[in-house]
Amino acid sequence: MSSQAWGYNKVYLGSCGFDYVFIFGVMAIAIASGAIVVLEPNLFIPVLLIDLWLLGYHHVISTFTKLAGTKKDREQNKFLIYELPFLVFGAVVALYMGLGIWSVVTIYFFWQWYHYTRQAYGISAFYRRKSGKVETLTPQKLDYWIVWAVPVWGIVHRCAQGWDTFLFQPVFLPQVPVWLNIAVGVVTCSALFFWLVTKVFDWAKGNLCLAPFLFVMSHHITFFVGYMAISDINAGWLVLNVWHNAQYIMFVWLFNQNRFQSAESKKKSPWLYWLSQRSPYRTLFYFVACIGLTTVVYGFLHVSVVAVSGSNAAMVTALTIIIFQTVNFHHYIVDSLIWKARKKSNQKIMKIDS
Repeated sequence: MSSQAWGYNKVYLGSCGFDYVFIFGVMAIAIASGAIVVLEPNLFIPVLLIDLWLLGYHHVISTFTKLAGTKKDREQNKFLIYELPFLVFGAVVALYMGLGIWSVVTIYFFWQWYHYTRQAYGISAFYRRKSGKVETLTPQKLDYWIVWAVPVWGIVHRCAQGWDTFLFQPVFLPQVPVWLNIAVGVVTCSALFFWLVTKVFDWAKGNLCLAPFLFVMSHHITFFVGYMAISDINAGWLVLNVWHNAQYIMFVWLFNQNRFQSAESKKKSPWLYWLSQRSPYRTLFYFVACIGLTTVVYGFLHVSVVAVSGSNAAMVTALTIIIFQTVNFHHYIVDSLIWKARKKSNQKIMKIDS
């Protein structure tokens, strides 16, 4: 029986197999990571280290396959590659020296929440554009903005909890009264209910694009688990961090596979062309190369921090926060510029309509 007979249309970013691993596999790994830490809090640091070395650092490094993968990329992105990191570093140092560690941690807490949500928003935009013009009962703006529903409730909920530390460092979260948290929850649930009703009607008419719908649902489930179902701020953050990192790595891998297929692309970057070809062993080499480069870069940063700080634990903490948040903030800025679904070059590579 065809997919249309079941009431949905086949719309995939990559393929059926890729998309369902991307949607369900990543979500399962993220939620499992949080469950492990909730059941055994002493495992938080080991799980965090695995996340950082295999996913977190890797996902930052993979950005540079888009930012600096070819000579043309490096020419177009000179400011982002060579100048912006120093500007961000100066801003982080100024914040740390002027206001204290809590200011950097607080900015990270809210910016990473926005960054994770914005990534899901962007991927949902790629899905919507790839779906083309499909008759749908769901208002277009609702399909765009529903992505923010659970994340907004989640951040309000965390503020209402009254946390003053995050990842074992001081953080400032504005006080939110319980009634406001409840009110935001009611509005969120109402909006989600209305959105789901429209999707049921779309399904009944055979107009439901299933993979895009399931992606947004997985997004809401993951944010709900990370911000509401798990009460601990660190364990909840870990769920979203694993989800975001793995999702990003898979999307960049798909993007590179689409980008480096022609003979012309081989001339632009022979090494990325070779790594990005569609075969199991090339895929393995792609991830081994990224993780290898990650280990070299971040290993150097870790060794440098220890070498400069010596046995001064306070300086180790300070330099670690300054350097690694500089990397994070630079990554957030760059991502907001290079991955937009409305960019013609990205649309062409991802094979979607403008």
